[in-house]
Amino acid sequence: MGALFDLSFDHMVTVRVVKIIYLLSLVPYTMLALLLAGYGLDWLHRGSTWGYLLILTAPFLWFLLLLVTRIVLEFVINQFKISEYLRAIKDKR
Repeated sequence: MGALFDLSFDHMVTVRVVKIIYLLSLVPYTMLALLLAGYGLDWLHRGSTWGYLLILTAPFLWFLLLLVTRIVLEFVINQFKISEYLRAIKDKR
């Protein structure tokens, strides 16, 4: 909590928040994949072959969305770590 009121921005909050964002992104991605699989099962019961496509697409879409989210969040973390390392190098001088 104290990091939120650090006006000199010596302590970064983003590094802690990114973990929560990643975990929270699992919920809508999983719900979307389950919804697609459910529609796929419904279409299969109606005799449509689109159901197979939806059922096969759901886990790949879930994995792709999670992978893209992970890459973006790792990029954000990397930017903050670079900032921390540069600050440490500057403070050594």
